[in-house]
This record gives sequence, structure tokens and C-alpha cells, in this order.
Amino acid sequence: MQPLLLAHLVGRLVFLVGLCMLIPLAFALATGDPTVRAFGLSAALVLTAGFALARIPLAEELEARTAIAVVTLGWAAAGVAGALPFWFSGVFAHWTDALFESVSGFTTTGATVMTHIAAQPRAILLWRSLLQWLGGMGIIVLFVSVFPGLGIGSVQLFKAEVPGPAPEKLLPRVAESGRLLWGIYLALTAAAVALLLLAGLDWFDAVNHGLTSVATGGYSTYDASVAAFANPLAEWVLVLFMFLGGTNFVLQYRLFRLGDWRAVVADREFWTYTGLLLGASLLVTLDLHRETGAGVLACLRPAVFQAVSVMTTTGYTTASYDRWPPLSQAVLFVLMWVGGSAGSTSGGPKVIRLLVLVKHGIKELNRLLHPRAVQVLRIGDRPVSEQVFAAVAGFVFLYLTLWFASVVVLAGLGLDLVTAASAAIASLGNIGPGFGAIGPGHTFAGLSPAVKLYLALLMIIGRLEVLIVLVLFHPAFWERRVRRRV
Repeated sequence: MQPLLLAHLVGRLVFLVGLCMLIPLAFALATGDPTVRAFGLSAALVLTAGFALARIPLAEELEARTAIAVVTLGWAAAGVAGALPFWFSGVFAHWTDALFESVSGFTTTGATVMTHIAAQPRAILLWRSLLQWLGGMGIIVLFVSVFPGLGIGSVQLFKAEVPGPAPEKLLPRVAESGRLLWGIYLALTAAAVALLLLAGLDWFDAVNHGLTSVATGGYSTYDASVAAFANPLAEWVLVLFMFLGGTNFVLQYRLFRLGDWRAVVADREFWTYTGLLLGASLLVTLDLHRETGAGVLACLRPAVFQAVSVMTTTGYTTASYDRWPPLSQAVLFVLMWVGGSAGSTSGGPKVIRLLVLVKHGIKELNRLLHPRAVQVLRIGDRPVSEQVFAAVAGFVFLYLTLWFASVVVLAGLGLDLVTAASAAIASLGNIGPGFGAIGPGHTFAGLSPAVKLYLALLMIIGRLEVLIVLVLFHPAFWERRVRRRV
């Protein structure tokens, strides 16, 4: 471990968060928002602390273990820094609530403890949305893009930040890849805002929902979420950008920037992702039609919206799906265990891991029928190495183990079984609303401080793909020995 280098890099990251606070501060000053003092004080504290830590000389090359610590502690530090405006503005009476809201924002979980959202200061609502937008593509990817010069150690930061079993660089330099990804992200956000304005939303709602839809974060400016608009066109726009937010950004670069349609046609993960959404939407539509007697088209819109929102781990709601028929609820609960594509802003285990496990299962069935046959595990035309399969299996095992353990912990902290089970997967998968006491129309405000802190920890673990955080608790991580460079 390199403590001075760790402090230096976390300081630079915190400084970047402080710079972002200047955006809602400028908005507050321009609009006469009552949170000017809160944002001014927060920005001053965060920028000062970040600048002081960043003054520590950068005299070493970043090692793998230090990079892992930078990513984990960087997200935690960003969560603490992001909570300051909530705390100083008096929006929350308890620090735990401010921290929960900030961590939920940065991890794009979208679980909220805020009530009477529409009545809150607009600068605070903008800050919530901005937190999710920063966390969507990843504050570490932004950090690597803005502050290059970390040497090959930046590769480790990039791998730890970009979700999925095999992060892919677009360009030889990690910083260039990061800037390119953020360019795509900016373009999608601008397009979302423009289309929402055309759909009839006012500029403030359009900006906030443009930020949080592409980030698949789900923070809204209303307690009723997207249902408050009663605007079908806006809902379909949000469906489009939630879908794109859950799609691999490398694939989008190849399609929109390079015009490479073949990459899309050959991408099995994309078509599995699309197929699952279509199948789930159709199943929920027919189930709602059967149970409620409403027309198919009337059932289609909420079914598609909630399926996309849940699978992409966005968390917007247009209906109280916890009151839907059991089959529809079951479909949505299953989608919580899938998530979006690798290399997207979505949380969850990711479609590619599901594909690898299903393909391996089919391979084992074929082995029973043809024991002498030589079989290669493939996704499309690409062979999957034993190392990749082992990584996927290890991730899924730890993900399930952590969920089971969390259900027990949350039940021990007083939650009923349904709420405990859904809160655990909703936080670990960065989804937001769940079922039971945290379903649509409810917030996490009624939970105890201990439960909120535990769920905030789960959000960070889930956002960083489990292994990056859990490795810090492995005794071998802290062994004193000669370490290889990244």
C-alpha cells in the first residue's frame, strides 16, 4: 500500500467533486435559491480539503493494490463530500440521511429518503441529478480523463470502474478512452434533454430527467416520479434513453460514431438484453390485461416502462407495481437479478454474465450426451476462456452470498422478509425502489439509521462490482511483501 499516493489521488478526486458543486452554486446564485450559503460552504470545504491532499507529491508509480483502494475510498469520499450540501441546507435533519442520499446518487441507485421532493430547493434537486450523472459513467473514469499522467496504473483504475467482466478500451490511452466515453455520454444526455423539451416538459424537469435517465439513476423532481407528468410521450422518450443507458457504450460508439452495424448484429449480449426486455414487457402486458381487463395498449405502456426501468436499474416509476398481479411482480423481481449490459451505466450482475452461465450450463448438458466431444464455450464467435468463466462464477457466487447474508442482516435489524429481500437486491443491484415498505410510492426515510448505513455500503459494493470492495477485507491484501507494479 502507498498511503501518501492514496491520499494524493483521493484528494484530487474530492477536488473534482468540489468543482462540480460550483454548478448548483451558480444556479442558486442566478435564481435566488436559498441554498447559496450551503453550496458555497460545501464547495469551499471540499475544494480546500481536496487541494490540501492533492499537494502531496506524486512520486511513485501507482500499484495495483493502491489503485483498488483509490477506487473504493474514492467513492466513499465522494459520497461524504456530496452529502454536505444536503446537510448544510437543512434538507435532512440527520447526517445519515444526507449521506444515504448522496451515496444513492453517486452509485445511481436512486433510492431516496427525501420527502415532498417538489417542494425542495431547486438547486438541491439539481445537485441530486448531477450526482447521478457523475456516477453514471463513473467519477473514476472522469477522474482518469481529466487528470491523466497516472502511468499504466490508470489501467487498473479504469478496469475497476467500468462495469463488466472484461472492460474494453476504445483507444490505446486510457485517458483518451475515458474522454471518448464521456463524449458519448454528453451527446446522449443532450439528446435526452432536447427530446424531453419537445415532449412538453419544462426546462428544469427536462434537464434533471435527461441527466438521470442516461445515467440510469432514477432520481426525479417529484414524489410520484415520472407518473407526475401524466405525459405518455415523455415516458417513451425516457424508455429510449434508459434503454441506451443500459446498452454497452463501446457498442454505441461503434454504431453511432463508426457506423459499424455489423458490431451490433454480431453482439449476442445486446440481442439477449433486447430480447429479455421485449419478452418481459410482453409477459407483463398480457398479465395486466388478463387480471385487470384493461386494453392491451393501455397495459403496454406501464409494462414496457417498468420493465425497462427495473432491468436497466434506473428506478423511475409510473405505476405502483407492488400492487400488480403476482406474475408481473415476479417478472420484475427476476429482472432485478439481470441488470443491463457490460460497459453501460446500469447496475446488476449484467447480461453478459448471465449469458456465460447459461452457455456453460448447455455445454455441461451436451457433455452428458456426448462425453467425448470437444466443446468450446463461446459467446457468438468469441471463445470464453476458463479464466473468464472462473471470474464470472466467482462473481455470481459472491453476489448471491452477499445478498443472502444481507437479507439476514436486514431482517435482524427489524425489516420484514419481503422488504429485507427487496432492499438487499435493490441496493446491491443499484436499482432503487423495491417491494414491501420500499416499493413505489414509498421512500427509505422510515428505515433506521443502521439500515440506511448498511444499504449505502451495499450500494457502493454493487456499483464497484463486488470484488473490488470485498478484496479489501481479504487478509492477503494487507500482507507486507514485494508487490508487482500494475
